[in-house]
Amino acid sequence: MKPVLVIKDNRFTQHLEHVFHLENAKRVKAFQAVLKHPSLGGRWLEVVPRMAGPEELAWVHTPEHIQRVAQTAGKPLSSFDLDTQATAKSYDVARLAAGAVFSLLDAIKNNMAKRAFACIRPPGHHAEADKAMGFCLFNNIALGARYLKERYSVKKVMIVDIDLHHGNGTQSAFYDTDEVLFVSMHQFPCYPGTGKMGEVGAGRGRGFTVNVPLGKGYGDKDFARIIHQLIKPLAREYQPYIILVSCGFDLYMYDRLGDMQVTPEGYGLITRLLLETAEEVCNGRIAFILEGGYSVKGNTQCGLRVMQELCDVSTLSAEKIEKVKGPSFFKFSELNKVIEIQKKYWKQLHYMSRV
Repeated sequence: MKPVLVIKDNRFTQHLEHVFHLENAKRVKAFQAVLKHPSLGGRWLEVVPRMAGPEELAWVHTPEHIQRVAQTAGKPLSSFDLDTQATAKSYDVARLAAGAVFSLLDAIKNNMAKRAFACIRPPGHHAEADKAMGFCLFNNIALGARYLKERYSVKKVMIVDIDLHHGNGTQSAFYDTDEVLFVSMHQFPCYPGTGKMGEVGAGRGRGFTVNVPLGKGYGDKDFARIIHQLIKPLAREYQPYIILVSCGFDLYMYDRLGDMQVTPEGYGLITRLLLETAEEVCNGRIAFILEGGYSVKGNTQCGLRVMQELCDVSTLSAEKIEKVKGPSFFKFSELNKVIEIQKKYWKQLHYMSRV
């Protein structure tokens, strides 16, 4: 197997320098430490990121928003809202985060590898076209999807958001188009308050937004069921060129901002099932983009399990993986409701609703 492509760059620590914030440099440093684990030796390849240009940012964001973020450059501290700030180098770091996704996608498109992980910050999935929010300045994963369309004329991209919080900015960017299939599983009610089951898209995009809002306390098996019984059938029918994953580590059971019960092993299971889906529908092409996750321990332990699966150093037993796929692995009520809503748009879900 070709090495997994990884972007890690010390410049990502320069966002919010010398400011106390939950979204801090320790998050990326934790993942960088994971890459030194003996089990991953020789199995990943570093890619050097570039900065996204303003004209590329404009594929998703308004010129006014780009200018607002640009005007923070060189200033000690600027605030967009109570949660979202920038410091002197944040504009350049945010451009680097978006450009890092472009660099990974270039490498995948040039057949350097099929799997990738972008260890970047600031995160992006809350950033709207005209608004920074939820710790996010520019929407990295939405920009990645648009980059594939603009640079390579890719017609179908699937985005799977496994962050604890709903990716409102990503949903908004593609709500009225069928060029991106957006699926999010997230805690609800929770910040930012979007992501209800009935938010299914509009116009040509109707049915191409799929939300799985969940109450507190869901764990490994529940998220595995969502992937096997909903995401995989959708991907099978949609046939995307690539799967992009908004990878938040805040589903972790001890995360400071979440109330879910996912273990590091659960992150391994989620990753393994997403990899199997990519192998089946898009020749294995898949890229994980770091979003949230506010426990250093969680980022370390869950990040290791994700990277081990990406590198085919699996610690999961075949029995555990197959158990998820068995007919006795019943759906739960929220998942049933989502399938009922979405099956009017997706033939594959008619079968799943009867299983």
